[in-house]
Amino acid sequence: MQDITHLIAELAAKQRTTTTTATPEKPPLLDLSTCLVTAADLRLADLPPRLRLLDRWLCAADLGFIFAPRGVGKTWLAMALPLALSQGRPLGKWQAGDQAIKVLYVDGEMPLELTQQRTRVLGLNEGVEYLHHETLFETLGCSLNIGLQEHRDAITELMIARGFHCLILDNLSALASGVDENKGSDYEPIGQWLLELRRRKLTVIVIHHAGRNGFMRGHSKREDACSWILELRNAKTDAEHGAKFTTHFAKPSRNTGQPVPDLLWHFNTGPDGQMKIHCELALASEYEQFIQHVCEGVDNQTDIAEMMNKHRGTVSKWVVKALNEGRIRGRGHKLLPPITSTLGTDPESPFYDDTQEAGDTE
Repeated sequence: MQDITHLIAELAAKQRTTTTTATPEKPPLLDLSTCLVTAADLRLADLPPRLRLLDRWLCAADLGFIFAPRGVGKTWLAMALPLALSQGRPLGKWQAGDQAIKVLYVDGEMPLELTQQRTRVLGLNEGVEYLHHETLFETLGCSLNIGLQEHRDAITELMIARGFHCLILDNLSALASGVDENKGSDYEPIGQWLLELRRRKLTVIVIHHAGRNGFMRGHSKREDACSWILELRNAKTDAEHGAKFTTHFAKPSRNTGQPVPDLLWHFNTGPDGQMKIHCELALASEYEQFIQHVCEGVDNQTDIAEMMNKHRGTVSKWVVKALNEGRIRGRGHKLLPPITSTLGTDPESPFYDDTQEAGDTE
């Protein structure tokens, strides 16, 4: 009996040793040499130019973000873009692109009734299709979540099968459930997917919220692969109707050799029930001039009041507003320019400025 017990123990020990020392078979290495292109060949290659989709700043295979605080008008602009893209027409001061394209608009939170109303007043028609969260839930009994691999793959297949050239995701928070906006590792799979869409020559526009500090909410990692970032700044007074805002490129477009000017937009429904879109060059208001003085190094309210010939109380109101919007930093007695580098807003960065208020994580 002892011999049998001893034999069983030896066999078990050999089995453990074999399992531990077994070397898994390595997958074959990619033959990267087949992908090499010499500089001489690249210089002479006849590459087709990318299509201009809207003005100079939006081209085919771009990845861009549009962000603003709630209620400023993100969705109005986001729905006006496919109007221009699908019909090959200008939008405001932005010139028409080279050709009309098909747009897939993915809505993650707006009521279907409001989407219908805005579709009607904007005059959206052929060339634009919606993947709406309410329709999806009623049809398939589920919610779209681009945090899931299978849902990202489904969107990719839909884009290819139906011949869409542009994808608009409205908005990132509603469509990426369970993804911590402040963790770069959580966003990494989504970022890789967006890059894959770009490699397929598909254009992606992501709508997102601004945080309490005025910057685009969440980890700065998402900005690395962006072609451009468009910020909307509220410009509406209490007496005005509709949506009124200024568009400003927080990250200039890679497609332009010079900055794209800020524009002032006013979306307002006319007596005929159709949306009237007024657009003009944004003039530097006294408030903007005040911010410019701070950016140029003037850090004292009294000095700014004297330079602009304004009452100190008026400047104090501008200070409060600019601090709340994240347009400047510091305190009332010492004003500082905003942090222009995303490194300063990334808590994991060695350049993180802890005087900045943390981003909104709602």
